[in-house]
Amino acid sequence: MGNKFFQENNPNRQKLIKPLTDTSIGADDITSFIAENLETTSAINAALLKSDSKPFSLKAMPQKDVESYIKSIDHLQECLRTALQLELSTIPPYLCGLYTIKEGSNVEAGALIRSVVVEEMLHMVLVANILNAITDPKTIEGKKLFDVKKIIPNYPTPLPGGIVPEVPKGFPPFEVQLLKFSREALDEFSTIERPSDPKAPITKHFDSIGQFYEAIRYGLLRLNKATPGGIFIGDPKRQIGPEHYYGSGGKINKVTNYDEAEIAIGEIVGQGEGIDGTIATDHVMFGEDIEYAHYFKFQEICYGRMYSANDTNFQMPVRSIPTGRPFTVSWSSVYNMKANPKMKDYEGNPELLQKAIEFNKVYVALLNGINDAVSGDPDLLIKGITVMYELKYKALELLNIPLGNGECAGPTFEYVDL
Repeated sequence: MGNKFFQENNPNRQKLIKPLTDTSIGADDITSFIAENLETTSAINAALLKSDSKPFSLKAMPQKDVESYIKSIDHLQECLRTALQLELSTIPPYLCGLYTIKEGSNVEAGALIRSVVVEEMLHMVLVANILNAITDPKTIEGKKLFDVKKIIPNYPTPLPGGIVPEVPKGFPPFEVQLLKFSREALDEFSTIERPSDPKAPITKHFDSIGQFYEAIRYGLLRLNKATPGGIFIGDPKRQIGPEHYYGSGGKINKVTNYDEAEIAIGEIVGQGEGIDGTIATDHVMFGEDIEYAHYFKFQEICYGRMYSANDTNFQMPVRSIPTGRPFTVSWSSVYNMKANPKMKDYEGNPELLQKAIEFNKVYVALLNGINDAVSGDPDLLIKGITVMYELKYKALELLNIPLGNGECAGPTFEYVDL
């Protein structure tokens, strides 16, 4: 498979950036470069680059284990349902980062985070298309594709799917949290989207979202070949296409066969961490000349600089330092939201609790709308997405309520009955 693993039918999906010519360059050299050229670095990124002159590496599951990870069609369907929860688990943290930016500040950072949120919702739809494509219509007739109550994570939470990103020595195991816009939040975002290093030592865990999807891709390929007539037996009417949501921020494609499933997976991974050592995608949003994969968008915010055409990345993502146009990042022009808020935190304040419940009702309605769309009513997708506007207003109501300790309330992203 090699470097043609993703999107072989769409070779222009990613724009290759000039590879690093010397992958043995030491971490001290990179740390020196940052110190000389950039004013801000995040705590985790700095720790990842620090300590000795050896190149930083991530631990990855052995390739043979990735290829054979999925054992059956039932296991494949289970992994795709996990992928739905995985994509959803990233949206509330990113929204907390976005919502806590005060009006008129951090314009570039807000636009970058907003574009990532839109694409994460697109990823949920693409995963749903793949799951619908390999599911016998008789087994889900009249049923919803997923259970909204079960899919909503309880924050803080590990990444679903047994994905265990590497963190610097001395740091606690990684968990996804609901945080205000801050260096800590950007560290979290970058860790979620960070690409894996194929030359790294091995372990029993997936080390990145991309590697988890690689296992799904191999499962699709192997089971499709081994099954008489193939595994793509789903109802085409349950597929979401570009005509159902024109503002997707990416490419929604219907899935009726393996090639289309591979394109969908390539879209998901390419937008998240980049593919095969790439920084840029070919999408253009917000008037930018180049649209970067999520990991690199977050790096731009961390360093307060855009990438330039001459910046490099080739399988060493922690060294992909933006050197382009600087922009202002203000860590103080932010609502001081309580970390990982819960409805139970507000039980002593009935009015505040009611506002948290109202927010969560809109959140659940949003997910119900997506579920309805991928369960046979694709025309409902755009209606469900428009609920996002109401979600923001409900979040701002919470963020403007002080808690009396210097912090303010925030959205909890919990399940409530409608």
